[in-house]
Amino acid sequence: MKILFVGEALSGFGGTETVIKKLTQFIENDTQEQHQYMLYFLCRNNKFDKTWLINKKTFFEYAKLNISFIRKMQYVNSLTKFIKNYQPDVIISFDITTCELAAKAIKKTQLSIPLVSWVHYSLEHKKHPECVTYADYHFAISRGIQQQLNKRGIANDKIFTIFNPVTNHSDAIARPDPNKPKTFIYIGRLKYEGQKRLKDMFDTFAQITGNWVLHIIGNGSDKALCQDYVMQLGIENKIKWHGWQPEPWDYVKKNIKQINALLLTSSFEGFGLVLVEAMSYGIYCISSDCPSGPADIIQNDINGKLYPLGELDILRTEITAIIDGKVLPSSEQIKISIKSFYDDEYYQNVKQRLHWIINHFN
Repeated sequence: MKILFVGEALSGFGGTETVIKKLTQFIENDTQEQHQYMLYFLCRNNKFDKTWLINKKTFFEYAKLNISFIRKMQYVNSLTKFIKNYQPDVIISFDITTCELAAKAIKKTQLSIPLVSWVHYSLEHKKHPECVTYADYHFAISRGIQQQLNKRGIANDKIFTIFNPVTNHSDAIARPDPNKPKTFIYIGRLKYEGQKRLKDMFDTFAQITGNWVLHIIGNGSDKALCQDYVMQLGIENKIKWHGWQPEPWDYVKKNIKQINALLLTSSFEGFGLVLVEAMSYGIYCISSDCPSGPADIIQNDINGKLYPLGELDILRTEITAIIDGKVLPSSEQIKISIKSFYDDEYYQNVKQRLHWIINHFN
């Protein structure tokens, strides 16, 4: 099976990159079947990190033109030539707008190749979500995205809901001793409001007393704004900024070492990969019940807690309960709760679905 992944250039620091890197690694290491893949990126400039693509099979098409429809024509023409040469069995688009471009390129080749959408964000929060309908089939990374696809007239028999994968780690990240500060962590982009709504997290902690510390791993355009706001709230001494880390969980194990809970205050997600990553180390998670993803992962009081989006009083109550000594589920119980997300089951599911799509396409 030859797979062509197509999409716009990625920053190199997000969850989409993590999952693409992992899936292509599974393909490379598959000893049962011989597969090939290529990552084809549509780029407007060269200002993005390529470190995550080291040793990956990649192709970059650059179009610097500012006129949108001419730029798209260039993308379609170059992609058409590439498809004719590469002759993939299936094409997977990992963003919305590329679904349209890839569909037009396939049509120009006059080849019979199925196109699968595999978007990693909420369709409700992106421009031109209707472009996803150009795909023949769809991998939905959460039930929320499945529902958003249904809303756009896509039938369930064209959708395969496959949650993002996580590695089953043999070790666990311990919790601090009871006499030490309760330790919380956030890992992700630093967005004051917008998607990540770190302002909600800071406002909540500003109203919490007790012995606690919040570690923040990540970077973003709102870093200075977040740090200034923390100082305004007077909690700067309880928040530790670690910056972006290429291997965040290795960094946590080496430098932070002990965690009580991971926090996510997002207004929307595609999946919420950081939640299952944390749980794979036995970490309890508190998240907003945002669209979409967290509700597929968190089971209340079994591996974490969901709170209604924007209900900061409830978030404060949950965090305060941990600070006051709430007994949390064991690390082992948390790890077992996400067994359906682990790597082996994920890759077998993806392979089966792709084979089915190829065999059933016109």
